[in-house]
Amino acid sequence: MLKGVIAALWEFMDPSDIPVDTVFILNSSLKRLARDIEIYHAYEKKVYVDMDFVDGLSEGEAAVEYLKTIGVDGIISVKLRNFHCAHKLSIPFVLRIFSLDSRAIEKAYNQVVVNSVDTIEVLPGCAAFKVAPRFKAMGVNVVAAGLVSTKEELSKLLQVVDAVSTSSRRLWG
Repeated sequence: MLKGVIAALWEFMDPSDIPVDTVFILNSSLKRLARDIEIYHAYEKKVYVDMDFVDGLSEGEAAVEYLKTIGVDGIISVKLRNFHCAHKLSIPFVLRIFSLDSRAIEKAYNQVVVNSVDTIEVLPGCAAFKVAPRFKAMGVNVVAAGLVSTKEELSKLLQVVDAVSTSSRRLWG
């Protein structure tokens, strides 16, 4: 279960500069991903990878198996196909949902129920105030992400979600 503040990384960062224990790699390539995971693990960081943004990686079973072989601690994706593959291989999975409007939320809710998804990431983070309670009532682990820019927002979000993923370094401490 994801908890607290998560460092959302759009590029590699020295792990000694990351004071939290979990990182979300949001952008990478096949060429450097395995090395980056190895380095973060050496600093005892849990590493989740957004597989939709790994250059050279497709979707589906082979892609998920590859991520498992290089040691990811979890996978992030908007694609339910990747969820099913990860579930089959016992890899923690975060289903990313975009809170565009009520219809998008209803569709996401139905996907979570039908597929027994246990962890979601709600974007933008500010939408989690409205969206999270419904998912939390079902026992779903909720991560808020995107557009979280102040310590006050972070603090308030952590009262309604399990974790907040942010690229804002000043919010990591």
